[in-house]
This record gives sequence, C-alpha cells and structure tokens, in this order.
Amino acid sequence: MRSRPLDHGSADALSEEPARAGEVVDGFVRDDPECSVRDEPAVAWKGDELRGIAGYGDLLADRLAATPLWMKYLTVVLLVVVAGPFGVFGAFWTTLGGGSGAGYFLVIVTGPLIEEVGKVALLLWFAERRPWLLPSGVAIVLTGFAAGAMFGVIENILYLEVYFPDKAAEIAPYRWLATAPMHAIASSIAALGAARVWRDAMTRRLAPRVSLAAPFIVAAVLLHGAFNLAATVLGLAGIIP
Repeated sequence: MRSRPLDHGSADALSEEPARAGEVVDGFVRDDPECSVRDEPAVAWKGDELRGIAGYGDLLADRLAATPLWMKYLTVVLLVVVAGPFGVFGAFWTTLGGGSGAGYFLVIVTGPLIEEVGKVALLLWFAERRPWLLPSGVAIVLTGFAAGAMFGVIENILYLEVYFPDKAAEIAPYRWLATAPMHAIASSIAALGAARVWRDAMTRRLAPRVSLAAPFIVAAVLLHGAFNLAATVLGLAGIIP
C-alpha cells in the first residue's frame, strides 16, 4: 500500500523493515547478526531485493572464523568463575522465614527456582547472544557442571561458617556428600538446555531460540526442589541434621 518501494538499507523505524547488517548508522556499525533483514519472515518474499545482504548464518560464520580457540576457552573459564557466585544470590532466599510456612516455600520452591536460573543465566546469555564465543556443546555442559560445583562450595562455606557455625561438624558431611553434588548435577541439566540452544543455532544457522532451554531448566528446578523437599521432611523427622 506504499506509493514507492521500501529502501531496505535505510529503513529504521518500528514500522519499517530492520536495517541492513553492516550499515553505518550514527557512527555505529550494525554488524550484530540479529540486525540482518535477510532473516526477517515478513520480507522473505522480496528474495531478489535481499540478494547480497548477509544473513544470520553469514555473520555467524564470520564471527566464528574471527574468534580464536583460546578466546572461546577463556570465555568458558570466566563463566565458571562468575556463574557460581552469580547464583549464590538465590541461596539467601532459602535462609529467610525460619521454620514457618513461608520459609518452607522458599526452601522448596523459590530458592531452587532462583538458584538454578541464576547459575545458568550467564551461560544461556552467551549461547543466545554470543554463541561464537562458546567452543562446543560438551564444553557448555561441563561449564554448567563446574559452575554448579563452585556454587555448592560457596553455599556450603556460607552455611558452615556464617549461618550455622555451631552446627558445622554435624551438618558438614550431609552438605558435602549430598547437597554439593546435587548442585553440580542440577546445573549440568540446566546447561544441557543452553547447549541445545547453541547447537540448534549452529546447525540451522539461524538466531538462537532460548525457549529450547526451558524444559531442561524446569527439570533442574524440579530436581533441586525435590531434593530440598526430601531434606526438609527428613530433617523434621530427625533422620538428618
């Protein structure tokens, strides 16, 4: 219904098609893979006009070729170091409420949800926004495992040295032999979701679909919540400290 053809190279308003990737606008180079008009379903019928415009797959290939292997593994190491502490914020929720009903809800529902999302959040962000910085799906899962293990160590130190130092000798075996491994396993499951997002984008050469990670994150939360529920019931029964 327009009086003249669209200029795909300069369209930038919300009512227009996205600008070309690679175009310089206000001194900013639109070289992010998601800036490409080529992958827009709404303009796919304009095949001839889009010929020569780099799509997500083209730009992703360029980024992959320009990223050295050492940078990918450095990213993995930094994620391991940062992701564990990042998820510790969720641990504070489980210490609130004492033995009240709200406290049990925090331990069984809110805490696991916040912790598992927190542990995998940065890894998932990289899988979606910077997939060329991740070396492989296996590396992503191992990163999740290491981040979860680090989280478990930090949480145990908080519990044994800060929250309950007077009961440290009593609860330490349970925390190190059960709780810490659970965190590593749950984070590995959530990281499988991030790996699926990454692998899907690498295979299809299209923008990552974060929704693919949802079932794995839900599974990690359910595992964590079930563990906390069992621990709460056994603790109330006096079976474990």
